[in-house]
Amino acid sequence: MKIRTFIATASLVASGSLVAFSGSAQAALYTTCVGDGGAVTVSNDLVVPAGKSCTLTGTRVKGTVTVEAGADLVAAGATFNGAVTVEENAYLDLTDTTVKGALTTDSAFGTHLEKSNLKAVNVTEGFIYAVDSTLGGNVNTAAGELYVSGSTLNGSLTGADNQYSDVYDSTVKGALTVEGNALGGVFCASEVYGAATYSGNADNLQIGGEGVLGSCAGASYFGGNLSVTDNTANSVLDNTIVRGGLTATGNDPVLVVGELTRIRGAVTGETAAAGSSGSARKAAPQDRGADLAERAAERAAEARADAHEAGKSRL
Repeated sequence: MKIRTFIATASLVASGSLVAFSGSAQAALYTTCVGDGGAVTVSNDLVVPAGKSCTLTGTRVKGTVTVEAGADLVAAGATFNGAVTVEENAYLDLTDTTVKGALTTDSAFGTHLEKSNLKAVNVTEGFIYAVDSTLGGNVNTAAGELYVSGSTLNGSLTGADNQYSDVYDSTVKGALTVEGNALGGVFCASEVYGAATYSGNADNLQIGGEGVLGSCAGASYFGGNLSVTDNTANSVLDNTIVRGGLTATGNDPVLVVGELTRIRGAVTGETAAAGSSGSARKAAPQDRGADLAERAAERAAEARADAHEAGKSRL
């Protein structure tokens, strides 16, 4: 891989290479990536320029990583010691990768995390699709799409004003908050050890069990209180243990509680038994993860093709 250092007033990018440059003699050095990069160490910050594509395999970046507007970064087996920022309509795809700083996206196309380790995650618009990953800090998402599967979250998880917030086969060690989701959410075969809140959601809301969004074979567990309030969604709670109390107020239609649900604490508000007249359900869409997987795979394939066309970096 060619790495060149410049003191210049304008960006200089060589096709298929990593190029390090500084905007002035006083400014911090950083490296731009266009093309395919391998197992090297970048000692400063790394930038994927706007509209360009970069793929990294086994690369270590000691500084921050920025994926500029419309750009793509696909990394496997990489380590990023600093924060990662993903800008408007940009895409981030990480496999077997560690991010030691916070991940922040703002109006990005989306983020796909697989078998990766991250700390705090903050997403505004765009999707986040996390599979078999460990998220060490709080995860906050807003105005996008949230899908978590087979993952461990050591902090809290928040899905606010998303299209939907779906959690499958995952553990949330902090609090769970799902509020204002236009297409509701799914909680399937998962565990939450902090307080859990579902509020102001529409369309369909499935918390465990067989429900409006399909089948969920495994049981779910809430270690604290569960609050399901002020939802206009068709809401179902089933095949779930709630160690604390359940609050179910202001829901229209009322929350349907299945026969496999066990609530250890007090129940406040109105609920309906499964099969009652108040539990009419709409036709269920398919698992939304399949759609996100397809969109992520398509964008990643385009990014790899663009990076390959830009040129193979030489070590």
